Amino acid sequence: MATELPHPQPLDRRDRVTALILAALALAAGYWWSVGGICGIYHDDAIYVTTAKALAEGQGYRLINLPAAPWQTKYPILYPALLALIWKLWPSFPDNLWAMQALSLLAGAAVAGLAYLYLVRFGYFTRGVALAAGLLGATSINFLYFATLILSEIPFALLLLAALWALEEQARAPRVSGMRQLLLGILLGLPFLCRTIGITLVPVGLFVLNRQRQPLRWTAAAAAALILSWLLWTIAASIYFPKDHITGYYTDYLTWWRGHGFPSLIRVLVSNLFVLTGITGSLGVPGLDKAASFLLGPLVPVALFLVLGIITWIAVANDAGKRHILPLYLMSYFLITGLWPWPPFRFLVPVLPLLLAYLISAIATIKSRISFLSGCRPAMIAGLGLLLAANLALVGIRGQVHRETRYPMLAPLHPPVHWASYEAVFDWVKSHTAPDDVIAAGFDTMIYLYTGRPAFRPFVGSPGAMFYGDSSQPLGNPEDLLRVLRAYRARYLVHTPIPDFSEDRLFPGLLKNLIQKYPGVLQPVFTGKDERFVIFAVGPS
Repeated sequence: MATELPHPQPLDRRDRVTALILAALALAAGYWWSVGGICGIYHDDAIYVTTAKALAEGQGYRLINLPAAPWQTKYPILYPALLALIWKLWPSFPDNLWAMQALSLLAGAAVAGLAYLYLVRFGYFTRGVALAAGLLGATSINFLYFATLILSEIPFALLLLAALWALEEQARAPRVSGMRQLLLGILLGLPFLCRTIGITLVPVGLFVLNRQRQPLRWTAAAAAALILSWLLWTIAASIYFPKDHITGYYTDYLTWWRGHGFPSLIRVLVSNLFVLTGITGSLGVPGLDKAASFLLGPLVPVALFLVLGIITWIAVANDAGKRHILPLYLMSYFLITGLWPWPPFRFLVPVLPLLLAYLISAIATIKSRISFLSGCRPAMIAGLGLLLAANLALVGIRGQVHRETRYPMLAPLHPPVHWASYEAVFDWVKSHTAPDDVIAAGFDTMIYLYTGRPAFRPFVGSPGAMFYGDSSQPLGNPEDLLRVLRAYRARYLVHTPIPDFSEDRLFPGLLKNLIQKYPGVLQPVFTGKDERFVIFAVGPS
């Protein structure tokens, strides 16, 4: 029996105007938040740019930042290929970073508008709920952070919305041609070629089409062709990998799981699902989160947002029980994200407007069932206005700091870090090292892009120790660090702050232990005006 899907609603002029307003709001907020022309502050962003450079220059899909330049088999190729096109048209680095960041911001604006249209068009929520979700999502610093860096989350979100829209249309169509099936299969596969977690859309899409008695053959074939092409590449290229954990970090998603097995899987899943639930409630209202933490202390907001997250996912699960497309996808996304052994915060950003709609709708439903609150619509509008104002105030304050430091951060660092301090490191490296000198650094991809020197990260963080209660060393011990420096023949080690990363508080201790235990191995040759920036020569002793 076919599933009864939500009744589609015709879109009119006011919907298009609303979508444009949301897109313009995201553009304006993102412009104020962003710092143009920088790369490497998230590590992954410089990996994307490096592989794009390799593609544009005809070197293949390689990690040319690493000394051995291995094939890239960790991150799918679609997003780097788009960046490679920009690099090909505008090969002047770092000037071309502006165009790459503009791609992210334009995608973010499109997501803000398209999410509203999708939720209204396919009858998931009222216009008021979709608008409220769009306003909070477009002004959330969590969304803007990823929409202004060269990262794949927001382009992935745009591809996801396009695929969901096409799937909704085809699931309701009385007759579907083979060509239309084929195009849908391509759309279902493209999110996977942007981010691996996009694979969850394919089984959900095929399940829904099967329930609707729609033909599957060409849709499944097209999606499978895209997915298998990438999987075959990863298998074939992996034959040539050096078998060490440093290279494995850059090239293999399964490195950690191979060494930890099923017990760790359960621990990670339980912890992540708890964290995912908590951050779902806070992700779209960072202004309220910061204000509540300041006024009430850290525990009250944690409890509040955990309750809001539970409400959100109950609403999603209830809707998924009706076999509707969007909640089925969100539930599968939620469960798969729970298996990833790193903090899952960034995975919720691409679906933030959709989750906010469920949260707002659930709160409105609860309000309507409480007699003395049922007629308080002005209070709901006023509450939304306060949340929006808090979001915008946070964007304004943080954006001003970013303009002063030229370094965007989600969590402020005290004392603040300035981009000029990194530039001083780049200048020293370029003037005091040979082109083939290997550099070890926490921000190794950044070092490569701005100096041209091969670089690598001399540690691999253990997520089990950092986030899930394992008793092992989170970054290894001094002997591990020394062994890696020797194996990769590092000439220099660059130590800088790594804001927004757990490694930022862990690596200084490891470095200090190495210096104390093995005197003479590291000799400081540069210290910046900000004394957190130090370059060490790696000695022979």
